Amino acid sequence: MATTPQLSFQEVKTRRVFEEICEQIRKRLASGVLKPGDKLPAERDLAVEFKVSRPAVREALRTLEISGVVSLQKGVKGGAFIRDGNPALLTQSLQDLMFLGRVSLAGLAEARRLINGMVIELACERATEEDFAAIERNIAEIESSDDLRRRADEGVRFFGLIARATRNEVLAMLVDSLSDIIRYVIDQTGRKARPELVPVRRRILKALRARDAKAAAKGMDEYLTIVQEGMDVEPTAAVPAPARRIAAKTAR
Repeated sequence: MATTPQLSFQEVKTRRVFEEICEQIRKRLASGVLKPGDKLPAERDLAVEFKVSRPAVREALRTLEISGVVSLQKGVKGGAFIRDGNPALLTQSLQDLMFLGRVSLAGLAEARRLINGMVIELACERATEEDFAAIERNIAEIESSDDLRRRADEGVRFFGLIARATRNEVLAMLVDSLSDIIRYVIDQTGRKARPELVPVRRRILKALRARDAKAAAKGMDEYLTIVQEGMDVEPTAAVPAPARRIAAKTAR
C-alpha cells in the first residue's frame, strides 16, 4: 500500500509558482524523503502547505507527470504517486532534440557506435551463460522469422541483451534509446532485409563466449556499418517526426 511520507514544504515566493513546486518535490526525491510508490498529499493539502492556488499545484503535478516523475491516478484511491522511472523518456528527449535540429542523425549514429564499442568489451568480461543463452535465443528468433517488423524488434533486443550483460543500467538505457531512434529512422526511410547480418550476429556471440573483446568489437563495428549503409538517408538529412512518439510506444 502506498504511503504518504511526512513532508515539509516551504511557502512559494519566487519564480513561476508551478516550477518552484516541481523543484521542491524533486529535492525530496533527491534526499530520499520521497521514494517510488509514495503518494503525495492531496491537491488541496499541497496548496495549503505551499500557500498557492490549487490550479498552480495542478499545473505542477501535470508537469511532473509529463516528466515521468509522478503518475496521476483517478478514483477513490487515486492521487499523485511517485513513479519508478521510465527509461523511455530518455529516448523521447533525444528524439525531440533530433527533430528540433539540436542533435544530428550523424551524431546519434556516432554515439551509438562508440557506446556499443564500450558495451561489447564490457559484456565480454561480465556476461554469464544465461546471457549467452538469451542472445542465442534472440538470434534464432531473428533467423526463423519472415516478418521484417518482428525481426526489427528482435534486432533492437539483440543490442539490449548485450548491453544488459554489462550489468550497467546506464549503458543499457543509452543503448536502448539510441537503438530505438535508429530503428525509427530506418522505419521512416524504408526497411529492407539484411541477410548479411546473420553471420555477423553469430560471430559476435562466438566472440562473447570466448571472451575475445577484440573480435567482439570488430563484429559489432561491422554490424553497425552494415546498418548505417542500409539507411536510405544521409546522416545530415532531416528526419520526419512520427505520428506517434517512440516513448509513448515503448512505455506500454
